[in-house]
Amino acid sequence: MLEQDLTDDEFEPYFAKAQEVSAYFREIGPKYDRENTFAYPSIDVFKKSGLGALPVPKVFGGAGGNILQVSKVVSELSKGDSAITLAYNMHYIMVGIAGNLMSEDQNRYWLGRVAEGDLVFGPFSEQRAGFSGLADMQAVPQKGGGWRLYGKKTWGTLCEAADIITTNATETDADGNLPDTFDGRVAAEKLFIADFKVDENGVGDGIRIEKTWNALGMHATGTQTIIFDGFFIPEDGFISHWRTGAFGTLEWASLMFASIYLGMQQRILEESIATLSKKHLGATFGAIVAADTEVKNVGHIIDGIGDMASRVECSRRVLYQTCQDLIDGKDKLWAPELRFPYLGLAKTFIADNVMHMSRHAMSMVGGSSFRGGTIFERLYRDSAASLFQPLNADQTRTYIGQFLLDTAAAHAAPAS
Repeated sequence: MLEQDLTDDEFEPYFAKAQEVSAYFREIGPKYDRENTFAYPSIDVFKKSGLGALPVPKVFGGAGGNILQVSKVVSELSKGDSAITLAYNMHYIMVGIAGNLMSEDQNRYWLGRVAEGDLVFGPFSEQRAGFSGLADMQAVPQKGGGWRLYGKKTWGTLCEAADIITTNATETDADGNLPDTFDGRVAAEKLFIADFKVDENGVGDGIRIEKTWNALGMHATGTQTIIFDGFFIPEDGFISHWRTGAFGTLEWASLMFASIYLGMQQRILEESIATLSKKHLGATFGAIVAADTEVKNVGHIIDGIGDMASRVECSRRVLYQTCQDLIDGKDKLWAPELRFPYLGLAKTFIADNVMHMSRHAMSMVGGSSFRGGTIFERLYRDSAASLFQPLNADQTRTYIGQFLLDTAAAHAAPAS
């Protein structure tokens, strides 16, 4: 595992920098939401901030920030603009996953580049089955060594800013044929890393960006489709077998996603308080009879803000304590099959809360929040993305339920 030993005192300037970058994301976010394009000016700001090197161990030139410290930075950035932050969140996810699977020599090279400012992204999902489906993308072995990749990945978040690509593909025979058994498919699925170089049109050698992003929310992430057409991976670009490797480090995905939506919860609460504390309805007659109704004195508004604040605090405790439990090694107390879904409970819990809060905020603020371009309309759309990132609530419950039922059946006494 990566050695991440940044002290709390050493972390303070990184968090202060995250606050600065968050304010910048907040300033530019509405423009790129309206235009439905990646927030290109954010690239230089994020790289110069040094925040991309936060989780890189000191021995490789980084700060050595742990998963809790990275989570705090992601939440802070997300308070500024969740969509822009979601793009750079991909970088943190892949540094965490790949960094914990690569050899020391690979980390010295690739994480050394991250320490110098390079950004990493990782497209893994394929159209038919998303993240959990076995990869149909082919890694065809080459006579001189290495592989050429053929196929398509549908969620290339951060592709328009990245310098390094990580992805998974299934190794084939020399003719490009995938293994014909399930076990063979699982064993042949591999994780790779390589340089990602494309021109101003998104075209590189054997690889290209196809601009397909057209989603309900999270517009500024610039999540495009990546087409592989003979993209070459040298032998030293092999990191590990995918399923047995990455599934032991996927907390860097679920807990970073959770951090995005904790920051969004904090923004929803902030905006709701700011709006409702100064809103007047004028003279009202109906459920409330008054010559001038101040919304901040209405019972359900008071209770609603209290409920939101309670949800934010519960989400913060769940996420940060989960990160601390991981740092303390308490995940070793669980059955290995439950490690990933149990760590992912923080994400599913926060996803439920942010969806509830975004909807409730619009109800309390009223019809003006339904107009396009308002912060509440945007937070409502962006919060919906929390339903899909792995593991979602349904997948989590299935993992846990199936394991518990199968374990109970295996230990049950045979029927007489």
